[in-house]
Amino acid sequence: MNDIALLRAAGPEGPALSTQARHAARATLLAEIGGRPTARRRPLPGRRPALRLGAGLVAVAAAWAGAVVIAAPDPVGPPPGSVTLVDFEMPTFPLSLDPEPPGLRPAFDGSGTSAMIASYHDAGDREGFSIHVGDDEPERPSPAPDEEVGRPREVEVAGRDAELVRGSRPWCTGPETDLDCTRRGYTQLVWEREDGQWVRIEGHGAYDDPARVTAVAESLVDRPQPAVLAVGLAPAGWSVLDFKMGRVLTLVNDAYEQQTLTVHLPLPEDVIPPDDVRESIMAPVGPQLDVTVNGRPAQLVLCDSGYLDQQHWFLQAQFPDGTTFVLQVPDAFTQQQVLELAAQVTYAP
Repeated sequence: MNDIALLRAAGPEGPALSTQARHAARATLLAEIGGRPTARRRPLPGRRPALRLGAGLVAVAAAWAGAVVIAAPDPVGPPPGSVTLVDFEMPTFPLSLDPEPPGLRPAFDGSGTSAMIASYHDAGDREGFSIHVGDDEPERPSPAPDEEVGRPREVEVAGRDAELVRGSRPWCTGPETDLDCTRRGYTQLVWEREDGQWVRIEGHGAYDDPARVTAVAESLVDRPQPAVLAVGLAPAGWSVLDFKMGRVLTLVNDAYEQQTLTVHLPLPEDVIPPDDVRESIMAPVGPQLDVTVNGRPAQLVLCDSGYLDQQHWFLQAQFPDGTTFVLQVPDAFTQQQVLELAAQVTYAP
């Protein structure tokens, strides 16, 4: 369900969710999708386990959560009617690989001020590995249905204690109408790379190998990497809400969180023919405007957002190499500002 459909289902008079509630809902949804309860990881040798909440504190937290839920929300006022575009810097992933793995394309996943996941895979998503970075020791998920997990064993990465686990699970690829869910093996390595920086690497295909995963771990260097999909301009007072594996980027108005803008790369089969854009999108209220972005034809349409009488611009455009992207922004943007922002969207796979 997308944001517009969710808001319509909740009703036009429904209260707006707080930022904390949105983040909690997002985490819950991802947990439900994964369907994998977590199990506590045995602390690595020499490490102190993280402090856990006791039952009393959990009860207090639950009571407070209940109080928050039943409290009357503040009414949502009108959104800002204009924006000022300023230079914008994207979050970065804190680590790089030296040397870079040949034939693998990086993409990043994160929120707020930093990227937490780097995925290095080939075009078919069969060969490669993912790197997860966090402040706390990660908990090992309980095995999913049909997943086989071996016994963890202690190893070392650059002189630091680490834990290595091998396993396999069904891995589905291909179109929805013809999914191939072949079982795929993996090798997973977890360690505290430096104080307060925990790293988990999971290798697949040729990287489903303890020696290769360890070599990747030991090739990590402190050199930030920029996001694959980025914007060079943004409204003043806006920040990154989240970005997903080089295909989706969402920014939010920090002072009015109901206002967001999104850039995404549709799959080739989802690209709308230029003449059919207005007829193929939801709730258009304005004519299709044929414009130019990056010297290429683009299509701009004003649409009804279906919430609090808000409207938004829908722009389908192309990068200089012909790759299509879609930009959706509030109608607080002028037509010229939509085009200025679109010209500063970059994609570096």
